[in-house]
This record gives sequence, C-alpha cells and structure tokens, in this order.
Amino acid sequence: MTLRPPRDDDFDAMLELMNAHQLAAFGEADATAEELRLWLTTPYVEVESDIRVLERDGRLIGYADVDATREEPPLWWCDVKVDPQADANEVVPTLVSWLEERAERGRLRVWTSEDDRRITDAFTALGFAPARHSYRMTIDLDGEPGQPVWPEGIGVRPVREDEHRLVFDAVVEVWRDTSDPIDETFDEWAHWTTRSETFDPSLWFLAFAGDELAGFSLCRQSPTDPNVGYVGTLGVRRPWRKQGLGEALLLHSFAAFRGRGWSRGTLGVDASSPTGATRLYERAGMRVYRDTAFFERPVRA
Repeated sequence: MTLRPPRDDDFDAMLELMNAHQLAAFGEADATAEELRLWLTTPYVEVESDIRVLERDGRLIGYADVDATREEPPLWWCDVKVDPQADANEVVPTLVSWLEERAERGRLRVWTSEDDRRITDAFTALGFAPARHSYRMTIDLDGEPGQPVWPEGIGVRPVREDEHRLVFDAVVEVWRDTSDPIDETFDEWAHWTTRSETFDPSLWFLAFAGDELAGFSLCRQSPTDPNVGYVGTLGVRRPWRKQGLGEALLLHSFAAFRGRGWSRGTLGVDASSPTGATRLYERAGMRVYRDTAFFERPVRA
C-alpha cells in the first residue's frame, strides 16, 4: 500500500471512492464533484499536507483529510473513507496513523454511519470513543402544508447581494449557542455558500424586525436529487427566540420547495442540539432517516 497526497488525475477516483463508502455506510452515494472541488480549493486547505489517499495496485482504497478548528488545543475534523472491498482493519489504522502524525496535538474527530459496523469497530479498536450524533431529517411535501405563523412585526424576503456579510455575522452569532461555534472567516464561509454553484439567492430567506435581521433559513436544491430541497442553515437570533420564528421560517422554506414542485425537504442537525432544534423539526413533521455517529480520541504524543 502507498499513502500519498492526491494528484490532479486522482479526482475521479477520489469521488468514486467517497461515493462507494457513502453507499455502503448510508445507503446513498451523495458525494458530488462540486463539493469535492470546493474542498480541494478551500482557502485554508493545503492539499499536500492536509489530504492523503491510500493506493494499492493502482486503485484508491482509502482517503483521509484534516480540518482543524482554531481553538487551543485544536479539534481535528477527520474525514475517513474506505473502499467497501478493502479490509477496514488494515486501511483505517494506516489512515489514522497519518492523521495523528499530521495533527501532533489536540483531539481527532472521525465519523460514519451509526450502522456501519465495519468502520465503527475499526475506530473503536483504535481507542476512539463515541462522542455525539448528527441526524439527517426529512419531510414528504405531498401532504397538507403547515402554514407559517409570523411573530408580530416580522417580515420575510430573499437575501440581497449586499447582505451576504450581514448574514454571515448573524450565522456566527447564532452558532455561538451550539456545540460547534463557527470560527471560519467570511471568505472561507463564502467559498462554500455564496460562491458555490449551488447558491440560489431566491432560496435564502431572511426574517427582519424593522431593520434588524432576526432569523434566516438558507436553502438550496439538493445537488444529488433535483426533487429535494435542503435547508442548509436555519437560525434565530437570541432577542427573537421562543416566539415561533424558527418554525415559521422552516414552514416558509417547505412552501418554497413545494412551489418548485419538489417532493421532499431535508436538513442536518446535531442530535443533542442545545437550542432544541431537533424538537422543532419534529413538530414541523420531520423524521430522522440517517444517523451519523462521531468518535473522538486525544492525539497520542
């Protein structure tokens, strides 16, 4: 086996490997070429030092990358992918050894499907312990639509081009109350959102109380299923919480999806969200259809 940085001509093989892993783990191949391109061109990513592929007999059988938070000591988000035909007990230790060497200090965080015993057992054998869960939730949009009830004084409209930084500042503010506060810069955030091919400003809904941005629902069409709308980021600033604004924004988003003829709405959420987001989504009629398990371990000096 050869562990090395990826080359330009590895792109298609990397995407194939990621989708093979996702299909085996979650039952859906949801990695996209644009998502991979965005990752490889992210401002803070150094491909030579932050990504490795594992090759055997000219075929990629493993992939790993790192994405460190700016806290001290850092938390290293580590994406690990394994060819379903490869031996996970051989591939995963090789990739984790590199992750540890690259990180040097702090904590490693890895993840896969809760039901993906092939990979979760390999993580556990290396000393990783369960840390948390993330859910993907969905709703069928063919039923009777719920109608948003807006708090008094609130108006909603799509984002304008000159409001991208306003939205970013609000997202950062709201995410301070979550388990994973945002520590990226505006340019890093914009790279993944407003500069992405999937960005559709008509699906970014902003709720205003006068001139104050009170909440937001930043949506897009699913890149893998044209009949699905995805609520990428939904949040309400503290002064306007517990008034039903989050639910109204969610129902408004679903109505927009229906208006485009889409059959489902989806989103991702921290299963133990301290803001109670999971309960909000359940009240709106959503259900869990995918469970991602996160595992952590200190970097061993």
